[in-house]
Amino acid sequence: MRALGFLLVVALGAATALAASQLRVAQERPYDIDAIPRPGTLAWLYVGNRTLASDLNWLRAVQYIGEPRGNQRGWDKLYPLVDAITDLDPGHGYAYQVAGTILSSVGRVDESNRILEKGIRNVPNRYILPYHRAFNAFYYQDDWPTAGKFAEIAARTPGAPEHVRANVLAYYVKGKRADAAIAFLEQARSEAKDPDTRKAIESQLRQARLEQDASRLEDAIAEWRRRYLIGPLSLGQLLAEGLVSAIPADPQGGELYLDPDGRVRSTANPFRFALPEPMEHRILTPGAIPGSPGGKQP
Repeated sequence: MRALGFLLVVALGAATALAASQLRVAQERPYDIDAIPRPGTLAWLYVGNRTLASDLNWLRAVQYIGEPRGNQRGWDKLYPLVDAITDLDPGHGYAYQVAGTILSSVGRVDESNRILEKGIRNVPNRYILPYHRAFNAFYYQDDWPTAGKFAEIAARTPGAPEHVRANVLAYYVKGKRADAAIAFLEQARSEAKDPDTRKAIESQLRQARLEQDASRLEDAIAEWRRRYLIGPLSLGQLLAEGLVSAIPADPQGGELYLDPDGRVRSTANPFRFALPEPMEHRILTPGAIPGSPGGKQP
């Protein structure tokens, strides 16, 4: 009996030492995921309960995302894990949102776009997914037309904040698609159900039309400078040179003029959207999201 007791004590001590060594290793290494089974395998392992399989693997994803040494470990498992989770539960809107934001912030923008677009297809009532996809397009990829397209999807989603509509205008204008902004805003105005919303949309429409007309005039100004290297001094010179057939009426209700900085503006409201900043001059802030401190605004 004493020998058996001694053996049990030795075995318990060995097991404790093994557990302690594994704990130390876990503390020394960042949390990682060894393998990601296929969704069908996961569902089988959880006796066909796909939602349970999704939820339990989401807990693994949360641990993976929350690891303080994530950058040291790398982020190659996040997309395939969340892709499997959302195959098991396509309606897991928060998984798309979190993974999309994290992936773009660590430089995996293509994977972020793929998971966000999957979410847009599967959870069409969650405006934040196309909103983040638009953010990826303009902030990380300098792709303003695509940003406008996804911002428009976000703005049309029930429950989307009003400022998303303003982003549609900004993105399309900077992508030289003021025509798309005008078409979107005209439809939004026709669907507006209250006078205040309609008034706000009409103000945005005036700005979009100003941007469209001013952009055409600025193309003519660029042609003038190609010919003469300097100038012109006024919009009238474009007309005299035959570069435009007419100076359009100011959509804002004033008159259009050529500012010393070379841009066309309105005397009624001189505001113009800033020109897109070249990517090589842009400082990207990892983890920045629309509306967050340090996040680039449209």
